[in-house]
Amino acid sequence: MKHTAWLAAILAVLIGSWGCQRHTATHSPKISVLQQQLDRVAFYLESAQNAAEEDTPGPGFYYQQAMQLLDSLNLRYGEDPAYRQMRLQVEAAYQEYQARQQLEIMDTLAAAQVLEDLGRIFESDDSAEGDLLLGVDAGHVIKIPVEMNHKVRKAIHYFANTRRGRRIFRKWLQRAGKYEKVVKQILREEGAPEDLFYLAMIESGLNPRARSYARAVGMWQFISSTGRAYGLHHSWWYDERRDVIKATRAAARHLMDLYERFGDWYLAIAGYNYNPNKIERKLARYNADGFWDLPRLPRQTRNYVPTFLAAMVIAGDPEKYGFTDFYREEPLEFDTVTVRECVDLNVVAECVGSTFREIKELNPALLRWCTPPDRDSWLLYLPKGTRETFLERYAKIPEDQKVTWIRHRIRSGETLSTIARKYRVSVSEIRRFNKIRGSLIRAGASLIIPVPKNQASYRRYLAAHSRSSRSYRRPKPVENVPGREKHVYTVKSGDSLWKIAQTFGVTMSEIRRWNGLSRYSRIIKPGQTLNIWLPP
Repeated sequence: MKHTAWLAAILAVLIGSWGCQRHTATHSPKISVLQQQLDRVAFYLESAQNAAEEDTPGPGFYYQQAMQLLDSLNLRYGEDPAYRQMRLQVEAAYQEYQARQQLEIMDTLAAAQVLEDLGRIFESDDSAEGDLLLGVDAGHVIKIPVEMNHKVRKAIHYFANTRRGRRIFRKWLQRAGKYEKVVKQILREEGAPEDLFYLAMIESGLNPRARSYARAVGMWQFISSTGRAYGLHHSWWYDERRDVIKATRAAARHLMDLYERFGDWYLAIAGYNYNPNKIERKLARYNADGFWDLPRLPRQTRNYVPTFLAAMVIAGDPEKYGFTDFYREEPLEFDTVTVRECVDLNVVAECVGSTFREIKELNPALLRWCTPPDRDSWLLYLPKGTRETFLERYAKIPEDQKVTWIRHRIRSGETLSTIARKYRVSVSEIRRFNKIRGSLIRAGASLIIPVPKNQASYRRYLAAHSRSSRSYRRPKPVENVPGREKHVYTVKSGDSLWKIAQTFGVTMSEIRRWNGLSRYSRIIKPGQTLNIWLPP
């Protein structure tokens, strides 16, 4: 009996186990697919955290892959606890990475903060004082006259006598040592006053990597449309608005066009900050004689000209205003070489005996690890005195060791094998560059494809990409979310999508979807309203 009971117990356990396995098998596909995708996200996250900026690809690419994959999972698995936990983990890591990358860009925010601070100062007291038109100050010939009115004096006082103003302006003076010579030379070549150099100072803090909340980019803060009008183009691989030389030449031409239009430098400078058509209409409507007589300008534009004049006066004689405790950065010097194929910046650094970081610093317009494969030629900046060395050493690199890259957006039905056949590369190479361990890929994500340096495959990619890009439609705000109530939130200074999502216990992608924001947008601005849909 004992033996029989023991056998019966064993059978019961086995049957129960078999039943559990059957039950699990019928419900596991959804869980296993999600877990497989989350494992891949975790692998991208680990790759991003372990990658150095000089790696090919760098950490930014892997963070982007992780975010794209999470976004593609959101519709089906958005409420799954494992998904939400991974999403929060990736977004937190990405925010930290962005914070490290944005240390210099914070100088740009400081430039915007200056205009905010001065706006409050100017509005606190609009009493008129005696105005003085200066043409020469302490031996410095000023080609743009300085009208020393109460607003200019207040701006000078802010920079010279407040803690934040002094800290910001000291940093700008330090960076001026690096860019002043080359920028003023270009301004002279274009027939523009050298003192327009100080316009870049208040626009961006002389930071070529600057990006504003309004998506203006570079030292001269060009928006996309104005940049294109003056020959500055951009793609996923590059942004010429960040090129100090090209952007300065474009800014000089733009400002000269504005001066020719208005015949007055103050109005031209205001037009650079504001819409020149609206300035013309205001001049006609209010019969104004010049900038100081224009009513109803936006606060930033009202403050823009006096802030520029204050920067010009102080920078012309910094010691007079107490700026003696700063050093000037070494003047920017470089060689140039035109490359007619995609070149890895690590290879460039090896050829000239430099580092990836130094080559990237000289070439802020390059957003990735190489010169753009979507351009037939590219002007590359090299450390001074290394041009001939680069040409000699690069010529010795065997042709079969040179590759270029394609950014391929995965379409529904594609596999690693079909993509590899399309570009005539091996599946293992695609896996290696994209840190893929298995074969599972998801439509909507992107892959980096290494291809031979001849451009035939890339031309096919461009043709396909141009067709698919035209079908994109900007999403519309959500009108209703079943089971949730709408709460309207007004963005405050210092807010970010990440911070708002944390406050309300939702995800960034949900906020984007609810408000019709673009898929990866993180751009919000104070005063903007966002709809947040919460459980009742």
